[in-house]
Amino acid sequence: MSRVFSYLLLTRGIDKDVLYEFVRKEMLYESADFHNAVFVGYDSSGKPRHAHKRGTVMSNPYKGNVAGSQPEFSFHWHGTSDKIFLFEAPIDMLSYISMQKAKDLQKVLTRENELKYNKTLERELAVVACRWEEHSYATSCSVSDRVLFQCLKDNPNIKNVYLCFDNDEAGQTANKRIADKLNKLNIQNEILIPTHKDWNEDLTLSEKGDERICHQVL
Repeated sequence: MSRVFSYLLLTRGIDKDVLYEFVRKEMLYESADFHNAVFVGYDSSGKPRHAHKRGTVMSNPYKGNVAGSQPEFSFHWHGTSDKIFLFEAPIDMLSYISMQKAKDLQKVLTRENELKYNKTLERELAVVACRWEEHSYATSCSVSDRVLFQCLKDNPNIKNVYLCFDNDEAGQTANKRIADKLNKLNIQNEILIPTHKDWNEDLTLSEKGDERICHQVL
């Protein structure tokens, strides 16, 4: 996992603990042949049904789905809340989660009545650090909506959909198309647009000193 960790942590700026949680659940690994990052999607019975490969060399950023992958089971996370966030790519999903986690932790740390780092604050930070896990997330690995509707089928608790595709013509056209479909089904939805091209650009630019970009408080 050395190349994948280096790529996602250092180059892409993904939060370490967020990344480790997906690795722990065997949803992410490094391929032995070309050292790609492989993002795995499972069905409701726990069987792997989809794998998306992303190259770890910036000069030749290969990406593609493994032959035979079923798009309705592409890389996703099932939570317990009534919210799901849909992205184009796994790295954008991990970037968004990383930004939201950082924002939530910062809100706790800057509270005026808890200037000292004590056991109560330490426990609260631990709870907030895992809050992202309550929600559901999915990546289409395209601009399809098939994984979204599979997640809605598998998780009847979901009532609110957040469409988070890229800030370009293809992404926003897909956002509107899916929103229209959800509206016809009376499913609450909202479109969230990254400030830059995608959520990873928002994350990496914010880490370089840009204003931190967070559009939705989890």
